[in-house]
Amino acid sequence: MIYRFLILLILASTPMFGFSQQPELNDLCFINKPVFNDKGELLPLQMYTQTIERSMNFVAHSDHWVVVDPKTLADQNGGSYPPYFYYSFFLNDDGTQRRNSYVSYPAFHHSLYIKAFLRYYRFSGKADYLDRATALADWNISHSTPIEYPYGGMPYSTCAAGKMGGFVDGQAIMTDKAAIMALAYLELYQDTKSEKYFNAASVIAQNLAITQKTAGNWSFRVDPQTQKVKEEYTSSAIYGVMLFEEMDKITGEPTYRKNKDKGLKWIFNNPVRTLLFNGFYEDVAADTTNRTNWDCIDLVKYLLAHKGENPTYLKTALNLNQYIEHTFIDRNHLYKPAEGIREQLRCFVTMGIHSAHWASMMADFYRATRDESYRHRAIQTMNFVTYLQQSNGRILVSADQYPYYWYSCDLGVDLYLLDFLEKFPELRAQTTKN
Repeated sequence: MIYRFLILLILASTPMFGFSQQPELNDLCFINKPVFNDKGELLPLQMYTQTIERSMNFVAHSDHWVVVDPKTLADQNGGSYPPYFYYSFFLNDDGTQRRNSYVSYPAFHHSLYIKAFLRYYRFSGKADYLDRATALADWNISHSTPIEYPYGGMPYSTCAAGKMGGFVDGQAIMTDKAAIMALAYLELYQDTKSEKYFNAASVIAQNLAITQKTAGNWSFRVDPQTQKVKEEYTSSAIYGVMLFEEMDKITGEPTYRKNKDKGLKWIFNNPVRTLLFNGFYEDVAADTTNRTNWDCIDLVKYLLAHKGENPTYLKTALNLNQYIEHTFIDRNHLYKPAEGIREQLRCFVTMGIHSAHWASMMADFYRATRDESYRHRAIQTMNFVTYLQQSNGRILVSADQYPYYWYSCDLGVDLYLLDFLEKFPELRAQTTKN
């Protein structure tokens, strides 16, 4: 996230937040008071279904909340878009004066939005959320790299000041984010049967197959036209593996199977062995000392889903979670004893989206092992995430450390709450009472 250190300085000069039973709408953020049952376990602020519905409603009407120049929501073709296309976050100082950052991270963030809108469409039956998903996909397809480039038809990982590229990426794209978006395209293809989404995913898969290194990985930041590498290393290869697997299922093309196997072999020989999970976020320049967990969590989820194929997968998944817990877990935040997860070492902040992502993984551990402790910990963490929701429905990044609004940290929570309800359908009737 950009401007992290500036924001933390602003927070340092802001009076400490206190607990209150009723929100003050002109406050920077309202910290909900935790409620526990007689066993000392954290109860949810409200039902998961209520959290999702209120959040989705806020996002759908957020153009009435944000203050931006309407010209920044239009493109060269004259189209006008919701603010989440071109803006990643907003800082709300007093409810009336708002500052904004005219930058977005399409390939990764928009893929989260597409999947969240799709899942909510399936959950609620509200067709306008399917429309939101297709609009985002169409925009990314039309704003991808020129098809004649060596990395042609690839989504940009950054859009700054209304133009594709910029900020830390410069002219480069991130190869792993292209794979993430392709997976979203394929999910949209399954719902709509529209060939354009399959074709867009296929172009990305073909590019990644051609540019895959002999060892099985990819360069991280590359110039799509000149192929010059701006940043070499990323541990984030699991999305290419997942994309090849999905393309193999759809097409039966054996080449994709070979690419998948090669990518998985590199992952086991490198980040699984070294625990060098690094090279993920668009707004962070190369830093060999940094450590992240997003692709590690998705790798664990992949291994658990495929544990029947290899007897070592479950043990590997457990070892990787030990790395995550040792490096990122927070057991001393406002809503303890529920566990929270920090984003990365460079931004050591306990966030709702990362906690929800990890809780979804812990639910997968429960489904793989039937160990009730995983289920309990997962639910406690998801309960904590509900406390980040404000009176108007928006979900904050963090309660006490980073109380601002990012679309990705709102819709990302919705995505993993919906995933959680698919795994634990009994929680649809969840209660906030003891």
